[in-house]
Amino acid sequence: MAIRTHQSLSGYVATEPNTDSTREGTPRFYARAGQRQGLREPDGTYTKLQTQYVPIVAYGDAAEEAAALLAKGVGFVAEGRFRPVKYEKDGRTITGHEFEVWKIGRRRSADDHATAVEAPAEQVTHRRDVPAEFTAQHGTRPAVSALAM
Repeated sequence: MAIRTHQSLSGYVATEPNTDSTREGTPRFYARAGQRQGLREPDGTYTKLQTQYVPIVAYGDAAEEAAALLAKGVGFVAEGRFRPVKYEKDGRTITGHEFEVWKIGRRRSADDHATAVEAPAEQVTHRRDVPAEFTAQHGTRPAVSALAM
């Protein structure tokens, strides 16, 4: 059996996330992600480079998960794909790339660990309220059956 692999992106949420729905009513999550860059020099020193930014977008279940987990400044690791985008804005054609998220997880920081150690479990929460438009009924996905070996 082959191991399934996809592109991944790690970084932090650089803007306030936008949660809305598509014309068809599918939940949609959008934000810009930042990824700090650096270069290890031959002498062993580390040089900071300019932070790179990329739009991230998620639809359906992935959008609901991202909305519940992420806020501005939160670190994450996501699985998905980079895809080209092209649109019109102010009479100009804009081309670029965005990262379409399929699965996402929040990256724990040292502060998260310290809070969890100091506070009782019922006080530590990282889940945000899910926007109302994401709680509406939408199409269900067909079940996928796995092959047993």
